Amino acid sequence: MSDFHVTFWGVRGSIPVPGPSTVRYGGNTSCLEINNAHGERIVFDAGTGLRVFGQSLDLSKKHNINLFISHPHWDHISGFPFFPVNFIPGNTVNVYGAGTFEFTLQEIFNGQMKYTYFPVRTEELRASLHFHELNEESITVGNYKIDSIRLNHPVTCLGYKVIFENKVFVYLGDNEPYYNVYKDEDPDVIEFARQMNNKLVDFIRSADTVVADAQYLPYEYPQKIGWGHSSSHHVVNMALKAGVKKLFFFHHEPLRSDDELDRVIDHYRGRLQAKGHSMELHAAMEKKTFDI
Repeated sequence: MSDFHVTFWGVRGSIPVPGPSTVRYGGNTSCLEINNAHGERIVFDAGTGLRVFGQSLDLSKKHNINLFISHPHWDHISGFPFFPVNFIPGNTVNVYGAGTFEFTLQEIFNGQMKYTYFPVRTEELRASLHFHELNEESITVGNYKIDSIRLNHPVTCLGYKVIFENKVFVYLGDNEPYYNVYKDEDPDVIEFARQMNNKLVDFIRSADTVVADAQYLPYEYPQKIGWGHSSSHHVVNMALKAGVKKLFFFHHEPLRSDDELDRVIDHYRGRLQAKGHSMELHAAMEKKTFDI
């Protein structure tokens, strides 16, 4: 294994789906971790997979966790109240992400842990908890440089690019390609959508690894326009245009079985091979670790 890798802890979109048809790829919602030779962890999103990640840690040791939230929809934050690191004195949890038009980042997390919804409030957690509001910007965390970009989703949503020792990792949690919402031929709107889509291509250009929302298949997407998610076809074309080396489908449709995901990946791998493309393609799978 290289000194920079990614581990998936939750890979489903929208809602957890435990059961026999999802046991191989996993039924927990969005959470993944990158790690390096210095032991510096960055965790992306706090879906139900965050609980599984917490259980993997040696909780007898102290932990400093940097948690980056793409956006605050339930499937991306509902694991936070069950994250065991939060309950142990001496631990530190830094939460990064964007607020919304209604609430700050801290208000969002405080809100889901009000006594009405959960028996422990955020102010009662024993770990040291810090919130860092982000927009489109660049920050440094340890030896990582992290850039953020706004994505197209029904709430403020950020994608993240992590650079470590000339390796580039990108996480695009929930994202839909920009389109003309008015369904007319307004050239200004069409041009704006084109520019915004190209901006994301530039953001991921030449990345070593990209993890991207690919919830829908092409025939499903027309009925889901405006829901804030990409089709598998769009994600593959975007990654090829950007010269990405390794692509992971992520945020799997909750109704998609493991066997169906196998067929989707086999189909696209066959198309990539037939057209002579060298890009690796995988479907994100819980508890699997890959080199970046």
